[in-house]
Amino acid sequence: MGGYEQGEQPVVGEIIVVVEAAPQGLMQYTLDPEARTPIWQAVIIAHDDAVIGAATTPEQTADLLVRGSIECIRRSIPSLMVDGLTMRLEVGPNDNAQIVAAGEARFLRSEWDAAVAQTDDRSADDALGDLLD
Repeated sequence: MGGYEQGEQPVVGEIIVVVEAAPQGLMQYTLDPEARTPIWQAVIIAHDDAVIGAATTPEQTADLLVRGSIECIRRSIPSLMVDGLTMRLEVGPNDNAQIVAAGEARFLRSEWDAAVAQTDDRSADDALGDLLD
């Protein structure tokens, strides 16, 4: 796990990851799925074609896409540790396949809060830019 701030202990919660079943696409995740209004982070990601091409079954492909997505999430939340993921295939918003994975997650609350704040800052900047245009 990543280094902890003095005195901060990881929280145990749940993660939900939704990733398009494609070499490139939208990945969304939340670490507070039980909240009244869960906060979702969204990122466009591209997976390595050679790695995805090496998968011999749909299950292996799903596993690779989800594991790659979790590694991407760790760029913002280095302390993230995930256990016991379950995965299911769903039809996405544009009739494309997507994988929904859920499981136990341990992470530092301060890292999650910082990721959310960074997204809030970008959203405010985008809204201000739209007003100025």
